[in-house]
Amino acid sequence: MHINKFWACALPALFALHICVAEEMIQPQRIINNHTAGLLPRGMFAFEASVYPNGVLDEPGAGLLLGVSVGLLNRLNIGLSYGGDGIIGRKQPTFNPHIGALIKYRLFEESYFFPAFAVGYDHQGFSGIDIQYNGYVFKSPGFFLVASKNYLIFTKLQVGLHGGLNYSLEESKRVSWLNGYVGADLGINEELALVLEYDMGLNARDPGIEIANYDNPFKGFLNTGIKWSFSKSLYLEFDIKDMLQNKVTLPDPPDDPNGRRYGWDRELKIGYLQHF
Repeated sequence: MHINKFWACALPALFALHICVAEEMIQPQRIINNHTAGLLPRGMFAFEASVYPNGVLDEPGAGLLLGVSVGLLNRLNIGLSYGGDGIIGRKQPTFNPHIGALIKYRLFEESYFFPAFAVGYDHQGFSGIDIQYNGYVFKSPGFFLVASKNYLIFTKLQVGLHGGLNYSLEESKRVSWLNGYVGADLGINEELALVLEYDMGLNARDPGIEIANYDNPFKGFLNTGIKWSFSKSLYLEFDIKDMLQNKVTLPDPPDDPNGRRYGWDRELKIGYLQHF
């Protein structure tokens, strides 16, 4: 009898505590390249600028990507982005072949037992243009479905877990299957957060070449980063992409018949958020 009374009082309190924690946690809209189920609230915009190595190996200079996203509704975000390789440097810049467009809708809100779910479409890729197939080094997500769940550990550490599926329209005539990814963000304190992402890369290689391994999720891309929020409106992020060095260029015979590994991709990002 006493046990039943205890749970009758404790369960509503625990549920209320979870709701409070979920509202206090600041969830990112992306892990690194891939999306979370997080959204900007209605009436807020975010501006982001990323500096990255050129998509062509050994090409001097750096690329620049600018993007803006807006919270139109509590469940709906839209965004646009554009940039190019060699914008920072001395050679003639190579601009992206199209403007990146984003639309993202939150299907279900997070509850005590279940994660939040979001769907959307994102046509912006990352880390420059691979001119051998005129697409991004890390393909644009395309259509995506993602689930996110947040936790508060020891009343201090904010942890978000994320997992999703995506179908990129880049090389869609050649690559006609889904990709998957998982990730996590760890809020150390009110300023610092660590992020970790593993993209399985199932849609990332030309199936006609020797190094093709679409069906091997262990040959994907491991990305990590650290985010420093100066204030509620301004943050700086440093990311390292493809730490396992699995990303390769397409072969270009006779000079490079087996392709080359890109190696670590170091990128710097600055973001600004504000209500309007």
